[in-house]
Amino acid sequence: MPRKKNPRKNGKWKPKCAFDMEQLPQALVMDILSRLPIKSLCNCKYVCKEWLHMIHGPEFARLHLQRSPISILIKTSPPRREQSKLDLIHVESDGSDMRVDRMRFAPLNSIPCYLFQVDLMNSCNGLLCLTESKRDGSLYVCNPILGQYISIPCPDKNRYYSCNFTAIGFSAKTKEYKVVQTSFREYNRSEPVAHIYTIGTGVWRSLGKPPRGGRIPFDSFLHGTLHWIPYASYNYTQSIQSFDFEREEFRPLPLPPVSLKKSGQYDGFGLGVLKGCILSCVFESNQCKGRSQGTVDMWIMKDYGVQESWTKILVIENLYPDSSYIPIMFLNDVEILMRYRRSVVYYDQETKSLKRTRIVQTQSEFEAFGFCPCFVSLHDVSKGEEVKRIRDKHQAYNILLGRGSSDSACSSVPPNHKSKKLN
Repeated sequence: MPRKKNPRKNGKWKPKCAFDMEQLPQALVMDILSRLPIKSLCNCKYVCKEWLHMIHGPEFARLHLQRSPISILIKTSPPRREQSKLDLIHVESDGSDMRVDRMRFAPLNSIPCYLFQVDLMNSCNGLLCLTESKRDGSLYVCNPILGQYISIPCPDKNRYYSCNFTAIGFSAKTKEYKVVQTSFREYNRSEPVAHIYTIGTGVWRSLGKPPRGGRIPFDSFLHGTLHWIPYASYNYTQSIQSFDFEREEFRPLPLPPVSLKKSGQYDGFGLGVLKGCILSCVFESNQCKGRSQGTVDMWIMKDYGVQESWTKILVIENLYPDSSYIPIMFLNDVEILMRYRRSVVYYDQETKSLKRTRIVQTQSEFEAFGFCPCFVSLHDVSKGEEVKRIRDKHQAYNILLGRGSSDSACSSVPPNHKSKKLN
């Protein structure tokens, strides 16, 4: 009796209930892939050529951008500058434990120069705006996931200006990315000037005199508009400033109705974006029972541009009396990650607990930002401008933790704080 051929040996065997992914409609495959974390997507590019082309296509990039969860971008700056690091950290929480996935962007493989040479200015739709201000003021727009960048010429190489801030934005109406920069003349710092550069034109245009500048929050782009708190003496300001990239206009927005001290000052003011609304954080210190305590009030502007729509959503009290508490991201409706000095802390509104995490394990200075990574190719937004690839495209990132890590929060900071959750 002839022996039956083993189907496993000739490559025709398939397990029961198995199916061929190639039989699925491309739209369904794209929908499934667009819901994966960024690290899984980077691995999926190497499954087959079809997935590689799909993930790098403009249609997938648009779909994924709408669903891309917020991650944390952390730049660590140790004393030895050449050891600077840039990590992308994806955090998930089920209320009792954290799952942390890390990716490390290698200098000269993900960004166009060494980390200690650049400042991270801001992000828009997953694209980074970088400035090499300590050298010649070079500007870059970069997608570190794809290892692509565009070099943007300075407004005037013969100018005698001191740059105030630089930021990237997007006009949904014209589908154009733009870079705005404000500067001071070195010999007359009372006369600031502003210029704007539309990617693909190669030309800077003057915007005239801008309002008072300030440090741009990394994640303050909303509704086609950039937002910041202007620099002011004694921590006092009368409005939020903004720049509309579609109209190319500066305009003020009202502050939340905070109760300032008798001096009319506050100790710290932060801006961000939460669930499609502008988020404002006001930090104040006060004396209570002979010791200093700090309070963070969090507000959101529910109806954009309407002062009466400012709504206080959370108050955290009995903090250490300094303004180093900076919200990074909300994990869900009750859990918040904040930067505090040289650590990332976790706050749970239900248990009213503030704890340290092991998300950042360093004694060095670091910056932490909310960041939505994307697969938007600069070739699709450059409009003919030269797009450069950063060295080896296959080494654009290094996986630090192959399957992530379980990170339990621990050690209260400080032990006596409390909070009020507001409707």
